[in-house]
Amino acid sequence: MSSYAPSMSSQQSPNPNRATSRVLKPSPTGAISRVNGTIPRLFSKVKKKQTDGCGSSLHDNSTSEDHECVTINSLPDDVLLEIFNRHRLSTFPNDPTDDMWEWHRLTHVCRKWRYVIFASPHRLDLRLLCKQGTPVRRTLDCWPALPISIQYSGFTGRPPPALRDEDNIIAALEHPARIYEIQLSLTKSLFDELAALKQQPFPVLEHFRLTSFDRAKLSTLPSTFFCESASRLRVLFFYGIPFSMLPKFLLSTKDLVDLTLRDIPSTGYFSPESLVTSLSGMTQLKTLYIGFTSPSSRPNRRSVPPLRRAVLSTLTSFTFRGISEYLEDVVAGIDAPALGHFYVKLFNQLMFDVPQLHQFISRAEKLRVPSEARLESFKNGVSITLFQPPRTYTSGYLSLWIACNPFDWQVSSIAEICNQSSTLFSRVEQLYILGHVSQPGREDEIGATEWFELFRPFTAVRSLYLSKFLGPLVVDALEDAADDPVMEVLPALRLLHFEGSQKSAPVEKFVTARQLPDQPTLDVRYGHFPLW
Repeated sequence: MSSYAPSMSSQQSPNPNRATSRVLKPSPTGAISRVNGTIPRLFSKVKKKQTDGCGSSLHDNSTSEDHECVTINSLPDDVLLEIFNRHRLSTFPNDPTDDMWEWHRLTHVCRKWRYVIFASPHRLDLRLLCKQGTPVRRTLDCWPALPISIQYSGFTGRPPPALRDEDNIIAALEHPARIYEIQLSLTKSLFDELAALKQQPFPVLEHFRLTSFDRAKLSTLPSTFFCESASRLRVLFFYGIPFSMLPKFLLSTKDLVDLTLRDIPSTGYFSPESLVTSLSGMTQLKTLYIGFTSPSSRPNRRSVPPLRRAVLSTLTSFTFRGISEYLEDVVAGIDAPALGHFYVKLFNQLMFDVPQLHQFISRAEKLRVPSEARLESFKNGVSITLFQPPRTYTSGYLSLWIACNPFDWQVSSIAEICNQSSTLFSRVEQLYILGHVSQPGREDEIGATEWFELFRPFTAVRSLYLSKFLGPLVVDALEDAADDPVMEVLPALRLLHFEGSQKSAPVEKFVTARQLPDQPTLDVRYGHFPLW
């Protein structure tokens, strides 16, 4: 409802003398099947022209076949309700970026339609939409006391509310018992007004989304912000919002399905222990995202793993961005047996000590037996991704990213983590090494030792795929391994595939050294290889 809707008192009574060309039996299924073909034309007529007489038949009279259809007013109420609901479901998908369906247009057709619609507000998902340009106070006075959706952006890349909209936002928030959804992009002035609001329960709030455009200017939200219950909350999305008391608020949100906390500023830091405590009662949580903006968001000291872990039995996707110490304290306190997608993005550190991370992964059935690993070097970081068999879009995978620039740091950092989880990486049979040297001219700074440390846990790799940019660097290390009979690198290797030409990656010495008695020949290939 993007504009003020006229008062319902102006509607006239339906015309009882409107004739019908045919009467249907009062069978909802039969009636619905006969009118399904006219539904699109019916609603297009309503959208183009709303009648004031409210007794019109509203059937398409373009063909003789349509004249045989029943007029809309002769349909039973339950059939009308089903038609309205089907129209809602087919035309307006459940997408948070879409406007709600325009049910208010139908209430202006006739009293019967208005009665049917307002008699089933939950079935038809009736809500009052407050967004840019909506005169909120008049809108709320005009319509019944339906749930309220406050949508003033709330998504990154979209403009924040104008100053003239801030009064409308505050007016809508004065009805906390009716607020179903909040989507706001906060400016400094709006942030201050929200922080000063008198706090009350939000008993029907299900979606809460806040993003910040002036995060550098924002102080942390006070402990009284949303301190009352929001027990029906299903989706919570904060982007750049400083709220250090958030774990306390989360204690009242046991029905959360999606919890996303992105770009948490250092002023909004909360401890990993308080986060784990707040997660422990969430029996329906499926998606969890915890992301900090700075490595300064760290615990003062490493905590002792708890005697009992919180079991998040429904969690399927978990993303973390921060330092390894914080992640260690979180995963030490939770189990996620159904976890299928796990993204870890770590800031660069001198050392990575992550024993709890390996144990957490080993307790997730879809992550603990990977068959394929993909290491990729980028300009600003390095990642390694593990895929589970069979390789499909729905199969489980683990992705670990470390933010660092020098290529030798990238290799040594990944090697350090892989060797701490050697049991996990020892199951990998296919290994891809892809990407570019992050800083051209510094490739000589990485020697064979760094590559050997990286390859050490990959004892089951049978196929090694090398990009044409990194392949020559790996080949040099493999050739060095051939000169050292004590050094055993990739003992199960059977296929070595280079993306470049044979001239760019000669490996004769390594291949010859691997030709052991009673062992299959090492297959060396050149050229393009598929990644999926």
